[in-house]
Amino acid sequence: MTAMQSGDYTTARELLEQVVRDYPGTTCADSAPAEIERAMAGEAIVARVHFDYNVADITDEAAGTLQRKADALRAYPDIRLRIEGHCDERGSLEYNQALGLRRAQAAMEYLGSLGIDAGRLDVVTFGEERPLTTGSNESAWRQNRRGEFVVTDGDI
Repeated sequence: MTAMQSGDYTTARELLEQVVRDYPGTTCADSAPAEIERAMAGEAIVARVHFDYNVADITDEAAGTLQRKADALRAYPDIRLRIEGHCDERGSLEYNQALGLRRAQAAMEYLGSLGIDAGRLDVVTFGEERPLTTGSNESAWRQNRRGEFVVTDGDI
């Protein structure tokens, strides 16, 4: 199975919404709402969460993202996720590896508090090794302090 990324689900949803608008009454448009719902669940499942500097605490914004993710995971009980913890470039490699792991674990624990079975979730840390964007400024650092969610089994 090839995992879709967040933008892929967004594009699929946008195209399906266009079909509904442009071709009302067709078989494709009539079946689109169910597919739009599926694409929205996919968006929620792979949506990133971001963290504040030097902490693994779940922010209010991340909590909302994780709530939507939990709702979608309940609708798709066969989905398994790998939660990847990431950091910005500041700090030592060892420190950022540990912080990335704490971030991934914090996301897993929060999903667990929402009723998602931990057996469906794996955690891994990449520390600062896989930046989302380059740059040594707050904008880049903010994007790199994140948790990524990768579907490892099941289908949306």
